Amino acid sequence: MISFIIPCYNEEKTIANCIISILEEIHRTKVVSEIIVVDNNCTDRTSEISSSLGAKVVQETRKGVVWARQKGYKEAKYDLIANIDADSFISPGWITTALNNINSPDVVAITGSLNYYDSNWFVRKATKLYYLGAYVSNKFIGSTIQGGNCMIKKQYLDLCNGYDISIAFYGEDTMTAKKLSQYGKIVLVLDLVIDSSARRLKNQGVINTTWLYIINYFSIIFRNKPYTTEYVDYR
Repeated sequence: MISFIIPCYNEEKTIANCIISILEEIHRTKVVSEIIVVDNNCTDRTSEISSSLGAKVVQETRKGVVWARQKGYKEAKYDLIANIDADSFISPGWITTALNNINSPDVVAITGSLNYYDSNWFVRKATKLYYLGAYVSNKFIGSTIQGGNCMIKKQYLDLCNGYDISIAFYGEDTMTAKKLSQYGKIVLVLDLVIDSSARRLKNQGVINTTWLYIINYFSIIFRNKPYTTEYVDYR
């Protein structure tokens, strides 16, 4: 049974497609699931749209994706937590692939990659290389999680007291993986793909964004704290 958690800050343009893609997968697989949308101070129609599609909407007034994920985790009633970003949508087969890879008793979480559907061919190719590097790093350097494409066994999040709310943005997913890896394996499944918007890459720049993710990954692994503390919301 799966609790899908979707943090949201003014996502009225994308939230419907995200929720519908999850509903279609739930209908296809018949897996008992819930969808929790965390309204993180939205000023648009995100909550209204989400409720109309059958999602459970909860409020989190403390701003930030980690606070929103923590709220969703606390509200979740099922044993598997799936984190999905509001500007993404899952493809047919996502639930099946995720469950097939998380069922092993020594696995505490699985994660996958992103396909930036609204980017050019060069960015999509470079992204695949990035995740190949992440696959190697996950095996030999330190565990990582793609925050908007992962499934975690709730019992192990309980042991970690959920997410590290001291980290605003960059590095929060690596810290989650680092804590979870005390209890078992984090598996990066390259064919567990979610289609996601490239809006951060477009606004912040591909090189700059990649650098920020990489430097904060290594900083969490070796220094136990992020390298940067500031981030910008892009819509």
